[in-house]
Formats: sequence, C-alpha cells, structure tokens
Amino acid sequence: MGSEPAELLRQHGYRVTAQRLAVIRAVSSRPHLTAEDAVEIVRSDIGAISRRAVYDAVGSLADEGLLRRIQP
Repeated sequence: MGSEPAELLRQHGYRVTAQRLAVIRAVSSRPHLTAEDAVEIVRSDIGAISRRAVYDAVGSLADEGLLRRIQP
C-alpha cells in the first residue's frame, strides 16, 4: 500500500477508525494472514475488539479492493 493508511481510507470513502487502521497495519506487516491471525494482531495493537468487527473491516476493505481475500 503506497499511500498512508488514513488517506487510503478517505480516498475510498471510509471513515478513519482505529479498527480499520489496525486491520490495515496488520495486513501490511504480514501480507499472508488468516482472519484469525488478523484478529490476534489487531487485538494486540488496539486492545479489546470483537472478532466480528475485525471480520467486518476485512470484508469491507476487501470488497473495496484495498485487501485481497483468498477463500479456499
């Protein structure tokens, strides 16, 4: 991801939230994560967050093309 994460979110019409920024940081640091890995990394980054919130953030960012989701 070439742009700053916050700017990237704004360019795609998303509000900048701690959850979305944490998800982007997680996948930027380790590009081949499972969703569960992302949950653990995001929790270690920002503290308490539901698994659903991480999954929702991953899903919406993937739908917008900011992340790529591979489903076996």
